Amino acid sequence: MLDGRLDEATQRLLARPYGARVGITRRFDINSPFDGSVVGSAPDTDSRTIAPHFERAFIAARTLHTTRVVQERLCTWAKKIALQRERLARTISLETGKPIRFARIEVLTALATLDLYGSSPIAALAREWTAAQVTFGILNWCDPVLSLITETVTALSNGRALLVKPSTRASLSSLSLAALWKEGDDLDGLLCVVPSTDAIGMLHAALMHSHVSEVRFRGSGEVGSYIMGACGEALVPVTITTVTRSPLAVDKHSDIESVCDSIIQRAFFPPFRGEAERISCLYVHDSIADLVVSTLISRVAQLNVGDPLDERTDVGPLIDDVAATLIDEQVEEAIAAGAAPPVIEPGAKPRHFRPVILDYAQASMRVCQGELEGPLLPVVRYKHPDEVQNAQLLNADSTA
Repeated sequence: MLDGRLDEATQRLLARPYGARVGITRRFDINSPFDGSVVGSAPDTDSRTIAPHFERAFIAARTLHTTRVVQERLCTWAKKIALQRERLARTISLETGKPIRFARIEVLTALATLDLYGSSPIAALAREWTAAQVTFGILNWCDPVLSLITETVTALSNGRALLVKPSTRASLSSLSLAALWKEGDDLDGLLCVVPSTDAIGMLHAALMHSHVSEVRFRGSGEVGSYIMGACGEALVPVTITTVTRSPLAVDKHSDIESVCDSIIQRAFFPPFRGEAERISCLYVHDSIADLVVSTLISRVAQLNVGDPLDERTDVGPLIDDVAATLIDEQVEEAIAAGAAPPVIEPGAKPRHFRPVILDYAQASMRVCQGELEGPLLPVVRYKHPDEVQNAQLLNADSTA
């Protein structure tokens, strides 16, 4: 694992047959965000071949009448995951760039999710009048283990099987979980992971299949809008989960040191990119803005940016070059509109960004409104409280 690639045991785990067509040879590489090296590969499923997966899922879901069987299976799954939790954390770090200590938190939180549902009272499953009992899920690269486990619990607890297309950037974690799910019985069909580079083809194949009764998506708002439109045309219910962004505010009576520590934690260290609310911008009262910004810059300069497998790393690399380009464009656009150039420049390598404090931003700028793919915090200075809209006030009493 120290060479930045998956160890032999993990490669064997991922190589196990997972679908109806054993022997699929077409595959795609998973590249490390840290150095671009190939850390593994995943089967590139053809959207025209997923019908047997849906059939198997439907047969498995049809046998469910109470949550007892589901809870027992999830408890068994949790025990296997617990034994592999360090390997899973490393896989998360390798394919997403998430620092290893945050990846460990993700795995532990996923296990807590399974434990919570496994210990809940057994309930009867209300069967729908239709025979359609399969959920099709599309996941992005954020929090791959926690996202898949959350979606699995949600689908199975409602008596549906789950077929998932993971992100092409982070399929290894999902495949590892699917391999651990297998027991060699009919209930294996309750969870199926089908990686593919053809996301649109997979979506339309799912919408055309009679057994699919629900589509769920976790990811960006732009992709979510497309999926919602496609599901609306097909009259298939859809649930879209996107990361929300909202402003944070600091007033003139705040304790600067403690507030800045809390800002750094909230803005740059949330353990779950896909689950937690993100900060869109930071409102700071003009009377303390100079001190707050200089303190934040000083804190950021002390952070370790680099190899996500290094225990000392605070900030890992961006997921890909597209994310790096987006950050560059947002910063350049904001500077052209009046924001101050950042004091600390991005790292020498394209995907290695030291967190950027962008002073003199405006709430109307795209950097405060659009999708955010990296460690960037716009600072909006204000003089009157009326200028702060829908912002959560952060003060010494609310720091953690």
